[in-house]
Amino acid sequence: MSINLRREPFRYTLKEPITFEIYIISINGVSAPHKPIQAELIDISRSGCQLSFPLSLHVESNEIRIGMNLLLFEDPLDLEGTLRWGNEENETWHYGVQLKIQDGNHDRLSRELRMLAGQGRIMVK
Repeated sequence: MSINLRREPFRYTLKEPITFEIYIISINGVSAPHKPIQAELIDISRSGCQLSFPLSLHVESNEIRIGMNLLLFEDPLDLEGTLRWGNEENETWHYGVQLKIQDGNHDRLSRELRMLAGQGRIMVK
């Protein structure tokens, strides 16, 4: 019998990125204007995700909190997170987001990920 020693959640890569809107909540604790930014979800786990959008942000020297209005399958999710890293690839920026998921959204996120897996729209990474 094998024992799973994995300490971090599985990361699911989307076969086709999901387009949705994000907005910057605050930069270094200062509120930002609520202006939507078109983004793509590249991969996701229960603790974080990778986004792509055409905006260069200085993640290494700022604490940037974002909000996301995301529809993975059928149940809309309102999530928040903090940008942890950023890289430019092919003239667009990719960012790692550490999610801060409220208690009620953990089960909803897991259910949405199971539905995407059932449809064959995500792969375990």
